[in-house]
Amino acid sequence: MFCINCFHSKTSVANSRPHKKQPSVWRRRVCSKCGSVFTTLERPSLVDSTPIQLPSGGTDSFNLGILIISIARAFSHAPEAGKHHALWLAQTVESTLVTQIQSLTPEDIEAVTHQVLKQFDELAAMQYAAKHKLIISVRRRGRPSLVSPAPRTRESPSR
Repeated sequence: MFCINCFHSKTSVANSRPHKKQPSVWRRRVCSKCGSVFTTLERPSLVDSTPIQLPSGGTDSFNLGILIISIARAFSHAPEAGKHHALWLAQTVESTLVTQIQSLTPEDIEAVTHQVLKQFDELAAMQYAAKHKLIISVRRRGRPSLVSPAPRTRESPSR
């Protein structure tokens, strides 16, 4: 790890603690050249570790940037909120995927992203799900519905 102050390539770890609930490690580092002390938070990434199995049979690598853009687009009702929260939401999705799934498919990423958005902003989750065809919206009395209504049968009046 290089020093964030003088960019020297040699630093030593003075203190280290694993996070109790997330797959991350907090480290306090000391530069051997300038002596400055700084803290890093290290977490696993899906970029190099887990390939994404595509429906065509090929594989692709995870791209956090694409996920950030996709999440930000789901906030069309509040673009400023999308700009501020998309990175943190994407990192939450990535850390959830790291802890839960061994092999990834695009459907796994979409499902976890939808669940994270649902906990954060219901409307953004609906927009994300509609864009990725996770839900089918049926107009009924001017309101969107998540499931199609049951067919009505006409009952004949009994006398």
